Amino acid sequence: MTTPVRRTLSAFTLIELLVVIAIIAILAAILFPVFAQARESARTVSCLSNTKQLGTAELMYAQDYDETIVPNNTAKEGEAGDSLDQQIAGSWVNLLQPYVKNKQIFFCPSFSEGQTIKAVDAADCDGDGTAGSRENLYAPNELPVPNASYYLSHYGIARNAGFNQIDPATCDKTGQYPYSNYPGTGWSDFWNPPRTWSNRSLASVVEVARTANITDAYTIIAKDRTYVKSRFGCEGRYRHKGEGANLTFLDGHSKYVTGNPEKKVKFNADGCAYEEYFTANL
Repeated sequence: MTTPVRRTLSAFTLIELLVVIAIIAILAAILFPVFAQARESARTVSCLSNTKQLGTAELMYAQDYDETIVPNNTAKEGEAGDSLDQQIAGSWVNLLQPYVKNKQIFFCPSFSEGQTIKAVDAADCDGDGTAGSRENLYAPNELPVPNASYYLSHYGIARNAGFNQIDPATCDKTGQYPYSNYPGTGWSDFWNPPRTWSNRSLASVVEVARTANITDAYTIIAKDRTYVKSRFGCEGRYRHKGEGANLTFLDGHSKYVTGNPEKKVKFNADGCAYEEYFTANL
């Protein structure tokens, strides 16, 4: 007679199972933020790569147009301006499209509308530090936008504009309101009639490797679909980890600049403050 073999069944006890689950939860809590940071780092690199390609496209445009810097828009916006269709067609986004042949390059994987609104509402940008202040004080009808199709780009380009004084007798010597002279081609602002067209050439920029004209920001169709506006400078400050923005310079290179790029100030030989990255003639 054969003696039956007794089988011993092994299994986790409830306590052992709970310990394993607890270990997995702890590991997940440790690793998930690391994965998120790695993912955002990849997005940041992709965004910077986009701006570098836009810088190359801009140089190609300049070669085709007698060294003229690409306009922010060939059409007029605002009061008595051109139609929305004309403004969309004349936007720098479409002017550079033949050179990049890729619409996705104009969109940053790290873009966040909430972070953009935070940046534009900041007291050192276009608001007073409170929610919605930028819309009330400076640019109504732009943000927030309920539909991503309103965005032509997550980047903005310089327009034809200058701010404050550089006369040694009257210039700002504290750095609070520095002088700037944006390296932009285009129409003068509609609130300063008569509106005139100005071509800015690469040769007219004192230091192309220091002077930026494309930044993290946005180019957008207004909510009432009446105009196209490109914002450039402080609006992209909170887009990436570390609170900074990607800047594309007129020699074609791009780099990440921490903090508000409009608050990077230098002083000339007369002690006059000027925006380091956004002043073409110093």
